[in-house]
Amino acid sequence: MKKRYKCKQCYAINIDNYDFCVSCGAPLKRPKSTLFRVVFQVLGLMGFYLGLQTLFGVIVTIPVVYRNINSIEIVDGLAIFSHFSDAILIAATLSALIFIAIVGIYYYRRRHSVKPLYRFDQIRFSHIFWASVMGFGCIFLSQIIINVSEAVGILNMESMEGFEELMALMFGQSPVWLILLAVGIVAPIAEELLFRGLIFHLLNRHLNIKVALILQGVLFGLFHMNLVQGVYASVLGVVLGIAYILTGSLWVPIVIHIVNNSVAIFLPEAWMNEPVLYAFLLSLMLLVPLGVWALYRTNSKKFILDLNA
Repeated sequence: MKKRYKCKQCYAINIDNYDFCVSCGAPLKRPKSTLFRVVFQVLGLMGFYLGLQTLFGVIVTIPVVYRNINSIEIVDGLAIFSHFSDAILIAATLSALIFIAIVGIYYYRRRHSVKPLYRFDQIRFSHIFWASVMGFGCIFLSQIIINVSEAVGILNMESMEGFEELMALMFGQSPVWLILLAVGIVAPIAEELLFRGLIFHLLNRHLNIKVALILQGVLFGLFHMNLVQGVYASVLGVVLGIAYILTGSLWVPIVIHIVNNSVAIFLPEAWMNEPVLYAFLLSLMLLVPLGVWALYRTNSKKFILDLNA
């Protein structure tokens, strides 16, 4: 595999063993311990975003706790109080917005570089349509993954009940508009910038793109920090990565992610109790491979095998 080196002067990506940048002519300084640097950068980015969430969680939660000190209850070792879910969602929204702002400033300052870390290639209406279709289908793909994981013993009743209780505690008492803003819109944008943007590119610079695709998906699953979400989010992370390399634009996985999260918020749970309806809805997971095929066709049947190309 060809090695890539980033020029410190113009931020161009140079391929092969050049001694000088092909763009500005500056001498290239090749990094040492490449694998260690990549691991450190990836973990650092994930830790930075988690740190923002923790920081704003503390900032938002402390005044809310102070105002509701008499309503605190301990549930499964977790302190629950009035407006607990609101505080969590507000903290998640603020941390995501700050991360998006930081990335936006970074991208703006590097907008003249030859090979930017982010790719926002122009997309057509067909891309948006099929991304929306895939986002809808991913909801049911997630349910299939959960069912299979339960059947093979990866997930059990205890883990499922714990996940449902956690979701109820975090979102059960919050207004729909706040859940939609935090979970359906802002968080997907920030997560796509982090995983399909920065992390995928960092991995792809030093690893085969197929390996990078799988690794960023696994990291995306681990980032959710609970077993149930981690199982299906890992697969969805790979699907989002495929959509990215098919179109060369982060807008496509962003649309998929937003549609998936937003529709899931409004999807009633009653359909789970109707076997015929349940089977029909689960068949909608086929919209995911259909969307992949459609994006492949709209890209003239070509994969963008190198995000840094």
